[in-house]
Amino acid sequence: MKSYRVVFLDKKTDTLPKSKKYIVILSNSFYWFYKDKLDISLSEAKKVAPSMFDGVVPEGDYSYFVQKVKDEYYFFAYKDSDIVKKLQELNIKPSEVKKVYPLHLLDITTPLDLGDKVALRDGEEIIIAPKELIGFEVKKTDLNSLKLPKTSLPLKTYSTFISEEHIYTLSILLFIAIVLYAVEAFVHKKDLGYLNQKEAQIFKSYNLPPTSIQIRSILNSLEKINKEQLKLREDIDYILRIPLYPKEYFVSLDYGKKIVFEIVLNSKSRAAKVRDYLKKRLVLEDLVMNKNILRVECRR
Repeated sequence: MKSYRVVFLDKKTDTLPKSKKYIVILSNSFYWFYKDKLDISLSEAKKVAPSMFDGVVPEGDYSYFVQKVKDEYYFFAYKDSDIVKKLQELNIKPSEVKKVYPLHLLDITTPLDLGDKVALRDGEEIIIAPKELIGFEVKKTDLNSLKLPKTSLPLKTYSTFISEEHIYTLSILLFIAIVLYAVEAFVHKKDLGYLNQKEAQIFKSYNLPPTSIQIRSILNSLEKINKEQLKLREDIDYILRIPLYPKEYFVSLDYGKKIVFEIVLNSKSRAAKVRDYLKKRLVLEDLVMNKNILRVECRR
């Protein structure tokens, strides 16, 4: 029998089943997601992760996680404190959480029952929708039976929950390390060979290329990414400014190769007005009205 319980956590979750240990699957309400094919290494992708969300996410202190899935990089921006605060509201201690996975890392091939919500794969995108809006019955899913990825989302906030005894021990070790470093720096202060060695270590630690040509290549790649991000930010801002009537609201918004979103509208006739608004700036590839939900795909 497994010693942990897999649970789904959304910002609106008000209770979770009791367990000694948890594996948490995060709703996309806790993170921002972006994916793209980039001809760079994983270490370089981690360095440019913040720029992927520059101007897109609201201001705040974010952590970033990058995972390569097949030939694409998955980028995640999230706030550790939001996740921990929600778990604490549900009386779950950090020590009780084994791993955390963003929903987009799961290999969802069939509709996934998440209680009052359902996770669906629509082409390359994952959509979370209220169960009452799904036009078919969803088979109940035992989350503990899911095949989970090897790599989970790191939560730096958890590392701060340590005992006073450990803090005391770490303080002593840190003090000793500072003293040893100070002595070593004093001894080698005038040693040019030592400085050259440190320079080489820095280049190695940060995977810096040895030539200016390689550095320029990386800069050109980052400039291209920055331009794409600026356009994406402007497109999303334009979408979020769609003039909605009372009781109309966004159900989902995601982006990768395309920008895909869904809006609940008061009537089918409203779809034409939304379409006319979007065509002023965006290239629409698909626009479908299903009952009162308008689904839109836009080219990036």
